[in-house]
Amino acid sequence: MKLMMLDGNSIMNRAFYGIRLFSNREGLYTNAVYGFLNILLKLIEEEKPDGICAAFDVHAPTLRSRMYQEYKANRKEMPDELAVQMPVIREVLEAMRIPCFGLEGYEADDLLGTLCSKITESGMEGIVVTGDRDALQLVNDQISVMLITTSKGQTLTTVYTPEKFKEEYGFEPEKMIDLKALMGDPSDNIPGVPGIGKKTATDLVQKYGSLTDIYSKLDQIDMRGGVVDKLKAGHDMALLSFELATINKNVPLDIDVGSIRRQPFDNEKLHEIFVRLEFRSLLEKLSIEAPVTDGAKAKQLQDFVIERIGPENWNEVLEGINSPVSVVCQPHMAALAFYRPGKVYIARECDFEPGRWTDFLSIFFGEGISKYGSDIKSDIRMLLDMSIYPKGYIFDTALCAYLLNPTEGRYTIERLALSYLGIQVPSAKLYEDGSSFNSLSIESQAENAIAAHAAALFALSEMLQKLLDESDMKELFYDLELPLCTVLAEMEHCGMKVDAKKLEEFSEWLSVKIEQCQREIFRHSGGEFNINSTKILGEVLFEKLGLPPVKKTKTGYSTDIEVLEKLKGRHPIIEEIIEYRQLTKLKSTYADGLLKMIGDDGRIHTKFNMMVTATGRLSSTDPNLQNIPVRDDLGSEIRKMFVAEEGHVLIDADYSQIELRVLAHIADDKAMIQAFRENRDIHTITASQVFGVQPDEVTPELRRRAKAVNFGIVYGISDFSLAEDIGVSRGEAKFYIESYLNHYSGIKNYMKQVVESAKETGYVKTIMHRQRFLPELKSKNFNIRSFGERAALNTPIQGSAADIIKKAMLQVHRRLKAEGLGARMVLQVHDELIVEAPQEEAEVVARILTEEMQSVVELKVPLVADARMGKTWYDAK
Repeated sequence: MKLMMLDGNSIMNRAFYGIRLFSNREGLYTNAVYGFLNILLKLIEEEKPDGICAAFDVHAPTLRSRMYQEYKANRKEMPDELAVQMPVIREVLEAMRIPCFGLEGYEADDLLGTLCSKITESGMEGIVVTGDRDALQLVNDQISVMLITTSKGQTLTTVYTPEKFKEEYGFEPEKMIDLKALMGDPSDNIPGVPGIGKKTATDLVQKYGSLTDIYSKLDQIDMRGGVVDKLKAGHDMALLSFELATINKNVPLDIDVGSIRRQPFDNEKLHEIFVRLEFRSLLEKLSIEAPVTDGAKAKQLQDFVIERIGPENWNEVLEGINSPVSVVCQPHMAALAFYRPGKVYIARECDFEPGRWTDFLSIFFGEGISKYGSDIKSDIRMLLDMSIYPKGYIFDTALCAYLLNPTEGRYTIERLALSYLGIQVPSAKLYEDGSSFNSLSIESQAENAIAAHAAALFALSEMLQKLLDESDMKELFYDLELPLCTVLAEMEHCGMKVDAKKLEEFSEWLSVKIEQCQREIFRHSGGEFNINSTKILGEVLFEKLGLPPVKKTKTGYSTDIEVLEKLKGRHPIIEEIIEYRQLTKLKSTYADGLLKMIGDDGRIHTKFNMMVTATGRLSSTDPNLQNIPVRDDLGSEIRKMFVAEEGHVLIDADYSQIELRVLAHIADDKAMIQAFRENRDIHTITASQVFGVQPDEVTPELRRRAKAVNFGIVYGISDFSLAEDIGVSRGEAKFYIESYLNHYSGIKNYMKQVVESAKETGYVKTIMHRQRFLPELKSKNFNIRSFGERAALNTPIQGSAADIIKKAMLQVHRRLKAEGLGARMVLQVHDELIVEAPQEEAEVVARILTEEMQSVVELKVPLVADARMGKTWYDAK
């Protein structure tokens, strides 16, 4: 029999810090519970234990803290965001019928040690799962220890057996206690022997054995650095540390380990908990269905019939629609389902004659039928690709849910049904494959799933519309976000033309440059090595070449760009490595990456994401065209590859310092408002005031520093970060920030007031009333709270700028249509709009762009937009 023993506190701690902080709709933090369960389920599948139990610390004085008052005294209190999750994980484990142990006066380690002792005595097999190396002392022929680490949501495990332990440490597992007694343990504040570090302690245990053996052989120890004197002086501390590091295996735990057997989960209880926590993916992973007794809410989705429509009846059905319907489309438009109270209609492409399917879609997606949808931009884009121009969408549940909670992250029908309705609907994966609709049976999984989604979508639409009405964002949704879906879908459909031949030539040129750079690196290092391996590169730079290490990571020397920049001038290899990385990034991500994304029409069709950023900014993926390099000469070559069609030009218009103008408006700062109204260079004015010189005495370097301060303030920059950015001392940076805020007193007051208001109300908002809730402001964790304060400062500014450019896109789009022009908007990059226009329309379109962008909203300062044109994006920029 194999018993898996979980170190509950340790795993929760690893999960909490290894996964980004998130919460359910009620504001309960859930990231640690979610991470813990994913680790547990993975281990159950891989290890297949016969029994599972968990041990937790109990908040009470322990024998160790009584023995040594400084024990763990350096540890910070458990963050509130983690503390609130501890009772939740125990509730979940109880529903999974996994016994949990905790005993006052003892730590979880001691309970695990006692369980291991009982397992060893009974001849069973055990595995301890923990993130704490202290447990390695428990390893024996029957007990293994699985050490877990988490990073960026990924879990890594290392299983220690006696053989594995000895291979790594060079001595037996039980001597882990002796090692800790000598070197101490900063995490637990175990003192160890002063002056004895890990390497010396390891050497001592490897050569001389246990702590007792070491002290009995002091006269035989031949080691440099006064080791023997340190051992003599630290004898009492060594003995104390030995006691503190020893896991107690005799805790009064009255349990028969042989009776701990895996039991079937309490699915009804788990369903209730997972719905509350909004763990949709775990419900799917464990195939936990809603209990039959889920009452009226479940009945809401069961009380409908499914009817197929085809060539013989679709006209009649569509003519009978006189109220909004909710529609769900199969991702490749092989089928769709729409719901009217009491009935779901399913239409499948395979039931229609060639050409008749698009006839049906054209009428259904016409203006005459009002529709609720979910992520309607994707559906509109799909229809545009079929030469169908949809109208009649009046609501989007995903978009509305995003506005109500922009940090949720996922807004699928399944997740929203679970969060808002308490209903579990089948997975959308059941109808992702278009061929699944070719079945003759109306009871197929695909049809049942898409029908349930259509019904849930209707219920969600009605609920979310009410919540939207109660918010201050109704106008933002209906006048900006909803109509923008069509604009973005058209931009995606249109795409941007790319000169594939030039891009291929550029990729080949980069290959040659990379090879040259590689040869230089090998010449400087005295041999070939894997430049892309951070570990090997670190060894070459800091051991072979003897450069001074700047910082270390868990896996070795850091060689990130920050480190390399600090090493510039110390060795010629550094500049070559920086160039090598720039070249390989350009080639893999941009040159080769973009070539793969060119469609049959010679254009790249990026995807604009409306529901990703917390501030309302649009993002771009597949590929990301918003991060095409612009600052360095080589990177900006990529922009030359984006070209206009024959007889067309690209017109690029961007706002001048829009975020600073928004800041001046929101903060009502008189000095900054005056500078913008007088059309003065704000960075020069700032440099003049901060550095105490006349405007005509401002050097390019002073202006650069002032620019960093101006934009840094928008993002709540610290003196430390500003010092790093502009290469001055922290004291100088602090002086610059203080001087800035003294001159722009309105901004200083705004920064104080917006944070105070956010702490009181729980949210901040933009000038168009977009809201962002900031639970981080209530955190007792300094780093989390500081993030909340920076977000409170930045969101109204960045979010307002995002709203302005979105509204400008709408107005430009409508104006181009209204004037019957052939120009098409093709890209948006933060404060920049790019339009492709016939050559003969260029001047008119440039004027439309600047007029609409500058008049989109009335601020206390003028909005300024400049338009340029050219055959390539580079020329237009």
